[in-house]
Amino acid sequence: MAEGEVPFSSNAIRLSPREWIAAGVSIIALLFAIPIAWQKIEPLVAVEDHRVPFRLGSDYWMYSRWAREAQAAGKVLVIGDSVVWGHYVASGETLPAALDHALGAGRFANLGVDGIHPAALAGLMRYYGGEIRGCDCIVQMNPLWMSSSRHDLTTEKEFTFNHPMLVPQFLPSIPCYTESIDGRLGNAFARRLPAWGWANHIRIAYFESADLTGWALAHPYESPLGAITLSLPSPDEPPDPKPVAKPWTEQGIARFRPTWVDLETSFQWRAFRDAIEILADRGNRVFVLVGPFNEHMLEEESRRRYETLKAGIAARFRAARIPHAVPAALPSDLYADASHPIAEGYRTLADRLLADEDFIRFIGKGERR
Repeated sequence: MAEGEVPFSSNAIRLSPREWIAAGVSIIALLFAIPIAWQKIEPLVAVEDHRVPFRLGSDYWMYSRWAREAQAAGKVLVIGDSVVWGHYVASGETLPAALDHALGAGRFANLGVDGIHPAALAGLMRYYGGEIRGCDCIVQMNPLWMSSSRHDLTTEKEFTFNHPMLVPQFLPSIPCYTESIDGRLGNAFARRLPAWGWANHIRIAYFESADLTGWALAHPYESPLGAITLSLPSPDEPPDPKPVAKPWTEQGIARFRPTWVDLETSFQWRAFRDAIEILADRGNRVFVLVGPFNEHMLEEESRRRYETLKAGIAARFRAARIPHAVPAALPSDLYADASHPIAEGYRTLADRLLADEDFIRFIGKGERR
């Protein structure tokens, strides 16, 4: 350094240690403040029979907002996968809607998410379900996720599964999950940062799930600011591609013979127990609905194994004193596939639940129309 030269004199601005601390605190405050402020800018309009729009199925920040709205309204939260969400039906034809129509509108909230297998459900409740406290929760358990080692995530062969960000990134190990170390670390940190959840919401809701660079390349003559319309997709926006809402027998779907995974070794079964334990630890009352699986699609040997699995599930819930219902299979023509009912199937399932003494005791007072 030349004589008389001031250290770092080429920098236009120099911060003292105290100023660096103030800048860091300001940035952190902004990262927490922006997601909170955005909820005022973009109101969540929860219509009757509301559900998270299909396009926002991986928008866990939005899921958290809807859970908070439903909790504050004192609703019974119906939590589960696409069976609860209503893959083949409109928002007013789902199971929560059918229960509402029978008991009086406004009592039940649809917190289903398309493709949310138990391992992802546990992560969703742990990292994005913190607002669900002191609620009555009906949690649907779909045996489909234990129909094979692939669905159970215990296969050694790599494959792409739903909602990988929500599953355990390191322990317990998932053999078929081969994300890089950097990707796993990124997922582990991101799901703890509200600002990341908000940024992911903006990306999914307004930029076609692409990052800003990718979106700009696909829309070279459009302004990114113009894409943020503050208009969210409709809860009745159908899945893409739109499924055929016909009985499975009219779609040419053949019977099949899943091998089923034993409860003692099932990863998804352990994950489901984790999910309901997380809810219970937060002061929620939990009722488990098993199914409704389409047993009519099963070949005989597989059906017998399923009956054993179903009995084992019920026995474990009884031993743990967890209120539950294992309704009999719906009539064959009320299923669209292996586990999704059509609209009449949901109404029939609601009627069966409302004839179940444990279920009535759980939901408390409320008179049927």
